[in-house]
Amino acid sequence: MVVVLFCSAGSVQTYFVEPSNHATSEANESTSSEKKTDEKTSKLVEWNVGILTRWIQKIVAHDRARERAPATKTPQDGGGTMETVHFETGATVLEEVADVLELPAFDPNLSHNQEGGGDAQALDKEVQTQLHDFVSIIAKLYKTNSFHNFEHASHCTMSVSKLLSRIDPTYGITSDPLTQLGCIFAALIHDVDHQGVTNAQLLAENSPLVDKYKKSMAEQNSVDISWNLFMEPQFEDLRDAICSTPTDMARFRQVVVNAVMATDVLDQDLKALRNERWNKAFAEGKPLDESATTSANRKATIVIEHLIQASDVSHTMQHWYIFTKWNERLFVELYHAFKNGRSAKNPADFWYEGELSFFDNYVIPLAKKLRDCGVFGVSSDEYLSYAIKNRQEWEQCGRDVVESMIQKLETTVSKEASPKPLVDETRLASSASSSDASEQAVGSD
Repeated sequence: MVVVLFCSAGSVQTYFVEPSNHATSEANESTSSEKKTDEKTSKLVEWNVGILTRWIQKIVAHDRARERAPATKTPQDGGGTMETVHFETGATVLEEVADVLELPAFDPNLSHNQEGGGDAQALDKEVQTQLHDFVSIIAKLYKTNSFHNFEHASHCTMSVSKLLSRIDPTYGITSDPLTQLGCIFAALIHDVDHQGVTNAQLLAENSPLVDKYKKSMAEQNSVDISWNLFMEPQFEDLRDAICSTPTDMARFRQVVVNAVMATDVLDQDLKALRNERWNKAFAEGKPLDESATTSANRKATIVIEHLIQASDVSHTMQHWYIFTKWNERLFVELYHAFKNGRSAKNPADFWYEGELSFFDNYVIPLAKKLRDCGVFGVSSDEYLSYAIKNRQEWEQCGRDVVESMIQKLETTVSKEASPKPLVDETRLASSASSSDASEQAVGSD
């Protein structure tokens, strides 16, 4: 049974679409569903590989231009190999977060030498193979949560790629393909191994991750798992294509760390620090006593963090159908956590009011900050417009949407409790939803 919701004039119309009545066994249905899931994941892997390939091609073209351009290498670029890159021993990922990212200065010689179609040059076969293998493993490292899964990571990657394609060169982000790839890489890996519960719940459960990280457990765990994979010997050619010098490797990691850690939006201490950094960079008043380069890098750092934050919740700033699809998936994920004893609260008790608060206190202010950054062009207006419209629609229709989601979940529980149902309609509904998941995830803009 497929449920379709349409919101109009303050009411929700629910359409139940019955599937064709085929005399298939439950085992065959399960096999078919698993096959569709594998096919969907494979399509998403290919799509992400394509996105990453284009950005790596830009890096290769940039590096070759750097080799041809006079006086462009810095002293740090020479000497040493990737094996000599060390990060602070004993430091957690959170402790690595930089207040200001150091972006390379714009070099007109590099810009001139990159002209001539360098982006279209094919990557070496070894690099292509390793990239595909890396993304495939990352996909498998995502758990089968309703929301925090590989499809969500792909959706986030799509949004980051879209915003980067529309960003203007004000703060130097667009002139450095390595920084841009760091943002894409961070979007891809930001929820790896997500447990389907909040950091607060991990703390309440005294998860082993708490002893290791203390706070922002999910985000730090995602970075560590993904980076350790990236540093495996089997991906040496991929690393060399992305980071041609130890300096590049260190800078690439710094962008990834800052971007992924910015997705922990529930930690109040981190939120306060980010607000303080925003005020330093963009608030009107007495300018900071710092160089123009540091000021530009400070603003670029804030732009990158807000870019990935917006992408992480981009469904709230897209069409109503996209919003409600992902909204339901998050509801289901938290509902299952509650039913499994991994959450003290039933989302059904607070979801309507909670979403209004989320729009008012996070989504819309975030969309306004995208606009106030002044670098995203029409995208910032588009994101803000959809956020406001979805908030209005939710205020009118949200209670009915929640009721429909509850009814659907209760039906699911009832079906699962039946001795031997003739047709598992819930599975059919899930399968039908999954069949177009790839297209919706990467084509929802």
